[in-house]
Amino acid sequence: MIRFTFLSVYLTGFLVAQTSFSGLNTWTDGQTVGLAGGGYLFSTQNEFRNPAMLPESGRYLKINLVRYPADINAHSIITNGNKNDHRFGLKLSRLNYGLFKGRDIDNHITEDYSAGDIHLQAVYAKPLNSNRFVIGVSGGLFMSQIEKVKANIFTFSPGVIFYSRLGEIGLSLQNYGFVFDSYTDTEDKIPSFIVTSFARKVTTLPLVLEVDYSYFMVRNSSTFTFSGLLNFKNGFIMKGGFSTKKADQITDVSFIKNLFADMGIGISYEFEDILFAIDTYTYGPGGFVIAVGITVLY
Repeated sequence: MIRFTFLSVYLTGFLVAQTSFSGLNTWTDGQTVGLAGGGYLFSTQNEFRNPAMLPESGRYLKINLVRYPADINAHSIITNGNKNDHRFGLKLSRLNYGLFKGRDIDNHITEDYSAGDIHLQAVYAKPLNSNRFVIGVSGGLFMSQIEKVKANIFTFSPGVIFYSRLGEIGLSLQNYGFVFDSYTDTEDKIPSFIVTSFARKVTTLPLVLEVDYSYFMVRNSSTFTFSGLLNFKNGFIMKGGFSTKKADQITDVSFIKNLFADMGIGISYEFEDILFAIDTYTYGPGGFVIAVGITVLY
């Protein structure tokens, strides 16, 4: 029942708002879950949402599993490398909405069907001006399928980072592109948005704080996200975040759920060249997301 409700809301978004490809902005990386969507400029386990983060992130192979309510799952694999002053990255993510009971126009039961999204991205970045500036760009193919109906778009996300004395300043344009296969005959609106980020290390603590401002063009709305990452000497890393979306998740159901609504938290442990992570995010009365990941440095 929950899964059916989710799909109904998902499809209603297509038909009413004419905004397709909602899976583009769904979190498929564990650290993003633990930071409540923040962390665009954190070098540790970065997933290159701002592609200019490639040079600072080091070389690694990362695998994530994210579990949403209603048995909805997301997976991703990320790797990167470099040659001279050029940095390259590759990310493959998959969102699986599960199996659904099929019915025809007369409400007769037919074969079960599935729904899901796949996003393949290639990332490139290069430092400039003695590494004070970094420019980057990611391009990819996003493929969405509901039963036998498919839709595809080409995605394009440029970004830039400036390293100043005050901290790191980032700007990225997320999920621009064009549709070349659509679910409907109406014009699809890709859920693109602009992110401005600022991150700074706390001089007296092994702590990095970040604030991100996201403006969503289709919805004409904006969100502030606040996140932090605390490194311990014994290899443990604590992380957490919240955003101004909290007000939209507060209900009269439970004070405790309202208190922890729109809050992410996570912990990682680095042993040798391997990093293990577990992260979670609460939707308030809507349940919670849990993610596990493993990163191998090389």
